[in-house]
Amino acid sequence: MRNPDPSFSSHRGTTPSRRAPAPAIRRAILFFIGAGLFLAMMFMPATAGAYSVDKHDDQVTGQFVISPTNTELDMKPGETTSRDIMLSNRTGDTITIQFSVEDIQGSQDGQAPTFLGDRDSAYGARHWLTPELTSITLKQAETLTMSVNITVPETTEPGGHYAAVLASTQSISNQSGSALNITSRIPADFLITVAGAMNEDGSLNPPQVPFFSEYGPIDIGLIFNNIGNVHLKPHGQINIKNFLGRVVASIPVQDWVVLPQSSRSFASTWDTHYLFGRYTAEAVINYGDGKTAIVASSFWVIPWKIILAVIAALIIFVFLLAWVTRERRQQRRAMREEREPRQGSPPAGAPMVAPEGLVATPLVEPEAAEDPPGEPPPGPSTHVALNELFPSMNDTRVVDIADPETKKLLRNMIANELDLARAFLAEGKHDEARVELQEARYAAQRLGLLAEVGIIDDMMRWV
Repeated sequence: MRNPDPSFSSHRGTTPSRRAPAPAIRRAILFFIGAGLFLAMMFMPATAGAYSVDKHDDQVTGQFVISPTNTELDMKPGETTSRDIMLSNRTGDTITIQFSVEDIQGSQDGQAPTFLGDRDSAYGARHWLTPELTSITLKQAETLTMSVNITVPETTEPGGHYAAVLASTQSISNQSGSALNITSRIPADFLITVAGAMNEDGSLNPPQVPFFSEYGPIDIGLIFNNIGNVHLKPHGQINIKNFLGRVVASIPVQDWVVLPQSSRSFASTWDTHYLFGRYTAEAVINYGDGKTAIVASSFWVIPWKIILAVIAALIIFVFLLAWVTRERRQQRRAMREEREPRQGSPPAGAPMVAPEGLVATPLVEPEAAEDPPGEPPPGPSTHVALNELFPSMNDTRVVDIADPETKKLLRNMIANELDLARAFLAEGKHDEARVELQEARYAAQRLGLLAEVGIIDDMMRWV
């Protein structure tokens, strides 16, 4: 007889619980799971970990920065890899940053490469790059680290391919009552070289220098033309040579990136101020696989303002020298004219007159007598007539040349004759000067004035 109690019926109909798997089965399950994860990690594409945001003590600079700015990769067709880039907010505000990818294309006029937006370049790689994020909001001093996946298609041609991950942000600025949206963008360039046949060929233009400068420093510009299919990094030095060909300075040239089928300029400076003459800037630039380009340009540096100032100073000096010489001649002429009336003498060649104050001693002719026996003959007399010392004076008065006051006056008369001779020499009257010098020399020698004799002999050499 059945039990009418439904609860009982329900209890008997309950499905019994499953038994736990045996330990051997559990170990087998764990082994297969671990092996599957290992194989997945081995054969899955290489990718970086999830992005991260860290806080740093960055100072406020009013901008956000990205690094590295250049990432160079050597890859093969079909290869996949990833690289990390970092972006720091130093604006002082909380900002929202969007990420995009654009191709990079070089220019033909030496300017920096440009970003093409939605357009593709023959050497582009924008479709190969996949940033981990499309946008993010960062506070002041926060730094984002995220990965960028790079996948090279199987059919890619060998050579260089270029793209950039651009980080951009918008800000609102109020100017004159109107709101302006200002977009700031900074790139992280990816320079990808795909393995295969490479053409590393290029040329260097002559250095661009100013033909004429007044002073330094001298700006020197270089333009390298890349005509190959991979980017080049020319580098080297600029040698500055003077007009003798001697190297006076060497300026290092750091490497700069030149994309395929484009030109790129490099600016350098010879930082020297005072220069003079003709110089030559010779650029020695290495590029590619051991290739070197050597070109040169000449320029002039002439400080013409300084030269004009020196010439003007010389002209003024010559003018002043001529003026001083003329004034001295006039003074000598005036002194001679003043002296001639004072002496009471007529023009050149007339007899001289003894100056006032010269006391003449009467000449007493001694009686003829025989010398006392046994005594030496007397020495030369110190009493001399003026016309004997100065023949041009026609003055027969006798003076005592041993008297100090008389000798002083006679020395002044010799000095006057020397001044008169100098005046004659200045006027080109050499004969008159010679007469005055000869008369002055005889008087000086007679008085024993050896210094005056030496002066007169020096003057007579010019007559």
